[in-house]
Amino acid sequence: FNDAELAGMTLAKVGNPIRDEPLQTSQALCQFDEADAEMLTSCFLRSFRALEQHHLDHHSDIASNELFGYASAIFDDRDSLVEQGGNIARHLYAGSRHPNIKSGDLCISLIDHIGVTGAGDYAKRQALCIIKSESKVPFLQISEHDGDLRLTTEQGIYPEKIDKGCLIVDHDRAGGFAVYLFDKGGGDT
Repeated sequence: FNDAELAGMTLAKVGNPIRDEPLQTSQALCQFDEADAEMLTSCFLRSFRALEQHHLDHHSDIASNELFGYASAIFDDRDSLVEQGGNIARHLYAGSRHPNIKSGDLCISLIDHIGVTGAGDYAKRQALCIIKSESKVPFLQISEHDGDLRLTTEQGIYPEKIDKGCLIVDHDRAGGFAVYLFDKGGGDT
């Protein structure tokens, strides 16, 4: 992950449909500067180090796996990130039909230059990082206003508390990509 770079990101708020919580998706790519991109890349990828590799699968044909199709479209045309990110969020929302599934914030990022080794060679690939945070933490912000200092509280995502994640690396496409998963809650989500 040393050379990895955040290339684009789309966001969503994913509720639970059985509790009548809404789904909201980005209409445009999230904007960030270079320093934020470096920090976000590090935060997003931190939980994927030293995990077991999996592959996307489908009982009849890998092309019938929805996530495989969305990821392939993004890898083939990075300009489709907003559209396909919305499809990923809708897919997750449609599958959130259990009372214990919590609503949360979803970040879907395209990351360039993920190092991959295999078949005796080393290559840099694109990856799709999908992370969900189900909890907000309060933080304090000190700012200046009219020559004085003001303290405000905000609610936000704490990078160490990202609940679930999936990293799909554009490697071994025919085999269902290289996929890495984590769930901080210990579930088999």
